[in-house]
Amino acid sequence: MTRVRRLGMLGFVVRCIARMSLALSLVAASGCSSGTETGNPPFQAELSYTAYSSEPESIGVRDPGRQAVVDSAWLDLDAVTLRDASSCAAAAPTVTSVPALGIGDHAAGQHNATRFSLSGGEYCGLDLPFVLAPAAAIRGAVPPDLEQHSIMLAGALADGTRFTLLSAATPTVRLVADASRFEISAEHAQTLIAFDVAAWLGDLDWASAVRSGGAIQISADANSALLTQFESRLARGVALYRDADGDGQLDANAERLAHGD
Repeated sequence: MTRVRRLGMLGFVVRCIARMSLALSLVAASGCSSGTETGNPPFQAELSYTAYSSEPESIGVRDPGRQAVVDSAWLDLDAVTLRDASSCAAAAPTVTSVPALGIGDHAAGQHNATRFSLSGGEYCGLDLPFVLAPAAAIRGAVPPDLEQHSIMLAGALADGTRFTLLSAATPTVRLVADASRFEISAEHAQTLIAFDVAAWLGDLDWASAVRSGGAIQISADANSALLTQFESRLARGVALYRDADGDGQLDANAERLAHGD
């Protein structure tokens, strides 16, 4: 074989090897990109909280009702846990933790919310713990009476009598999915926990309340029977909704996802 032919064959082999290397590189790159595309990339979800009234004509929130108006609804709330639908029947279901909101006035009309990273999924419910407000947290606009209490509601009856309700209950309220499960996705990333003050206060026997200085206090030390009545209704006044517009307020046509058990 002449030197020219040997050089030609060598060039052919080099070109073949280069083409094979390029093809392998393209296959490898294609495999890497497909893994990213088929995964569930995390997104920013938001859980908001607000107080409202299912019977505003009777119990209003910031607006007078026939029976009473609630001006403020201070709550101290710990981290929420979302229960994964695929493991809900297990003794220890898989959960996703949502950062604690802490102390907030849910009747003030402001947007109380926490944001968290989520990859999406289906859930059968969530757990919402109430905790006692420590002394260190009582500052600024937070009422001093909230110290060592988890709930403080304040407002007025229709006749103008002021009332304050103080509870040191620390339950973990379990919300159960209305339709066995609900989804949180990048397209539907905003949800809302709503506290129904009408469910909490609507049937209280206000006429039996002992007044002091022209006002009513409901606490462990005063009108304790009314406090017990309120605390027995706590879970029924809590529900989870889809917050379609992400404004942290409960819309009239909002989809309910889960209810207090």
